[in-house]
Amino acid sequence: MLNFRIQEQSVIASLEGTRRINSMISEMVKKEIIDFIEKSGKQVVLDLNGVSFIDSQGFSALKAIAELAKANEKLFSLANLSDDVIELVDLVGMKESFAIGKN
Repeated sequence: MLNFRIQEQSVIASLEGTRRINSMISEMVKKEIIDFIEKSGKQVVLDLNGVSFIDSQGFSALKAIAELAKANEKLFSLANLSDDVIELVDLVGMKESFAIGKN
């Protein structure tokens, strides 16, 4: 479900086969990305291309990843957010919780 592409300074994680980060996959996403942060020591960019919805458990998982990355002095950022996801980030008041890259 998550694919990782390793670059020199960062890891690009992307979701395949889903348009949603919800209770069904949020723990898997959190675990796999946290494992990469802890083992690789690289910053992680989560490419949300194609994702149109994130539920409360999805946001909780993303916030936990961001907090762990910050504690490890690494950057966790989101990229390629759809207009729907940008609106959700604003609605739940988490715009300041994430570094958001260019679309």
